[in-house]
Order: sequence, then C-alpha cells, then structure tokens
Amino acid sequence: ERVAERARPYYLKHLERWGAALRARPSETSKKDFLEGYFEKLIHTEGVRAFQARQVLEAIRLAHEVLLNEEWTRKVDWEGMRLRVEEEDSEPAGEVVAETLAELEAGWRKAGFTAEQVESLAHTVRVMREGNYAFRTEQGYVQWVKRVMGFVGRERLPGAAEVQDFLSHLAVDSGVVVATQKQALNALAFYLKRVRGLEGVDFGDFRRARVSRRLPVVLSKGEMSRLLEAAVEEGKRRGLSGVYALMLQVMYASGLRVTECVRLRVKDIDFENRYVLVRQGKGDKDRRVPLAKRLMEPLKAHLEEVRRQYDEDRAADLDGVWLPGAYERKAPEAGKEWVWFWLFPSPKLSVDPRSHRVRRHHVHANGVQRAMKRLTERAGIDKKVTCHVLRHSFATHLLEKGRDIRTVQELLGHESVQTTMIYTHVLNDPERESGSPLDDL
Repeated sequence: ERVAERARPYYLKHLERWGAALRARPSETSKKDFLEGYFEKLIHTEGVRAFQARQVLEAIRLAHEVLLNEEWTRKVDWEGMRLRVEEEDSEPAGEVVAETLAELEAGWRKAGFTAEQVESLAHTVRVMREGNYAFRTEQGYVQWVKRVMGFVGRERLPGAAEVQDFLSHLAVDSGVVVATQKQALNALAFYLKRVRGLEGVDFGDFRRARVSRRLPVVLSKGEMSRLLEAAVEEGKRRGLSGVYALMLQVMYASGLRVTECVRLRVKDIDFENRYVLVRQGKGDKDRRVPLAKRLMEPLKAHLEEVRRQYDEDRAADLDGVWLPGAYERKAPEAGKEWVWFWLFPSPKLSVDPRSHRVRRHHVHANGVQRAMKRLTERAGIDKKVTCHVLRHSFATHLLEKGRDIRTVQELLGHESVQTTMIYTHVLNDPERESGSPLDDL
C-alpha cells in the first residue's frame, strides 16, 4: 500500500537483485554491514540515477523493516543513507524550489513518518521560520531530526536517551568527523529544547567522534591553470554553463565559499577600487576581498546580460529579490532596485519558503558543484576536487607568493589564525622540501 502500483514491478526487481546478492554474501558479514557496502557500490555505479538508488533502499527497508520486522534494521541509519545520494539526474536549471509547509508534510507522510512525527517536524519548521533562521540552517536541522526519527523507529518521538544513543551511533558505527557530530548535537538540542520543550535536557556521556586532522586538497598552479582554461573555454558558450564557469573563476580569484559566491549582489562588486564585498559570510561577518584584473571585463559583460534579465523582471512587475533580515520591512521596494539584484540570478523563478511569493532567486550551489566536477574531468585533474578546493588553493598560493598569514586570515574571514595555519602544511616551495632519500641514491 505504501508503493504506487506503477512502481511495484521495479521494487520487486530491486528486491530480487538484493536477495541474490544477500545469499552470496560472506557468512561473517552482517546484513547491516553488507547493506552499507551494497548501497555504497550502487550509488557509485555508472548509469544508476539518484531516484533509482533511493528506490532500491526503500524497497529493502520495506521488506526487512516493515514486512519482516527484523531486529538488525533498527540499527540502520536509513535517513542518513538516503542523504548520501547526490541528485545528478540532469543539468541543473539553477532554481531553488522552496516547498510550502503543506508540501513538506505530504512528503514526510509519503516517506512513512507517523502523524505524530509529521506534526513534530512541522512544528520544528514553524519555530525556525518564526525565529527567522537561515533557510539552509532550517534544512540542515530538519534533516537531522528526520535521521534521529528514522534511527529510533516509527513508534515514538525521540527523547534525550534516544538522541544520546544516536550521537554515539554516529561516532561508533557511522564514523563521522567531529564537525558532523557537532552539527547533529546542535540540531537535536534545538529540537528537544525549543520544539519539544524539554528544558534542562542532558544527553549524558555519549561517545565523541575522534578528532582528526586532515590536510586540505590544494591544486598546483599548473592544475589551476588547466582548470581555469577549461572554465574560460566553457564560459565562451552562452547559457548557464558559462555562468558557472565564471563563478568558479571568481571563487578562486577572491577565496570565496560557494554560498558566498551565489549570494553576491550587483552592489557587492566595486570595479573602481577592485574589490568584492562579502556580506553576511560565515559567522554573519562581512569582509572585503580582491577582485582580479582579468575578471573585470568578463564580469562587466556578464552584468550586461544580467541587466537584461532585470529589465524583463521589472517589465513583468515581479516581486523584488529577497532582502536580508528586517530590511525588507524597512524598505519594501528596495528588492526591485538594480543594486540589490543577484550577480548570478537563476534563469527560473522560485517560491519564497516563508512568504510564498514568486520571485527570482540566485542560482543553486549544487549546479556550481556539478560544473566543477565536469571541468575537473575535462582538465585531466586526478584529485577529489570540490568548489571549496578553490578556496584552499587561493590561500595556499597567496602564502607561496609571500603574503603574511594574518592578511590571508582576514581575506578568508577566519576567526582564528590557527585555522589559517593549516595551509602552511601544504605549501609547495621546493626550497623548503627535504625531498625523498630515494632521489639521493
């Protein structure tokens, strides 16, 4: 009954393949461990789309957890496994599709959450929207609440004891890093205290994730040149792919996070003084970063196209773009002004999740990430490269040029210089390298 009739044949095929693989598994491997390996292989199999991977996982969950009620399924982080699937079904359109609360509730019910859990999730969203929390924070917190509900089961709402077990599970069974466990702790503490009203809640002595020190991935100057050449070549083509290529160049040139780049507005680019003003960056801090000379003309040409989009929106009398904080109440017409328009607007309209007004938002960060993956392959770079690697490379290359660590700290917007010091461990200075003893033989 939980599966649409047209989808049932596909669910049965998924279960047939899963059953055959399960029967052939090594005897010493538990079903839980085998499922995680099976799913990991599935999501990295060429040709398997994201919705298919989620469908396979749901078929296995329904068979073993719902129908057979097997004990091992209670230890599986079903929601966490769903979230590992990246949507790469098609070329991104760039729009942000914001669901209303009614649409969210319908999706949760379809996913198998009980009426009590759906109401608790909806209350979480209402509390965050009334508190004017950032939309990304709302999405992140709701995902963690869904994950702990999936961990606990469908019978009840999670309490302090269940959250404690879940946090330990993240560290012991899922092997998450400290930052991920802290995100979960913040989200679930908010849920229990602000949503459930359990003031003074104590999670007890849960298992802490192991502190690890990872060196950042940094591209060499040669690799960066090849990547930017591929970006420039793609940027010559009109359309969204060219915009993404320009955004990647801006991120490296100014050391921006991907979210900081997509949120730039027309007024944030100062061509006369050659700087970019980053508003409300991480930690709600503003900072000023350099604007590269070689990006001046491409950005000016880009702004001419953006201006045409802006003029079309004004001719259609669309609502103005979203404005931060309470500024929209103070100046309700400011969102229609050119200076507030997005530097990288989406080609499609979207729905504001709080006011439900149809307006133009900026392009989605996921599209930029996919463009980075595509250009990395085209440039022949055999590294795990994400948009954040551009920021790492920006900092490292500045230090190689002799810029002092404090200046780099300010440009990156780091709270502590200790965070910036990590880049001193990946400097590519031949004079400092001791080399390998094999080269001396």
